[in-house]
Amino acid sequence: MDHNKWKFKIGGMLLILVGLWRVFGFVMTIEFASFYFSIRDIGDIIITLLMLYLGYIMIKYS
Repeated sequence: MDHNKWKFKIGGMLLILVGLWRVFGFVMTIEFASFYFSIRDIGDIIITLLMLYLGYIMIKYS
């Protein structure tokens, strides 16, 4: 295995783990708080989806 590819695989796994942790936080917030979205929440959701997708790409193509 190339020495640089393992860095991308570890980085991709970390991005996916952090993204899943953020999704878990959104679910807990929706479950225990009132159900409303603000502009900040929509931005956080978009960033989380991009993190998950980037992590997937980094793992798949490395």
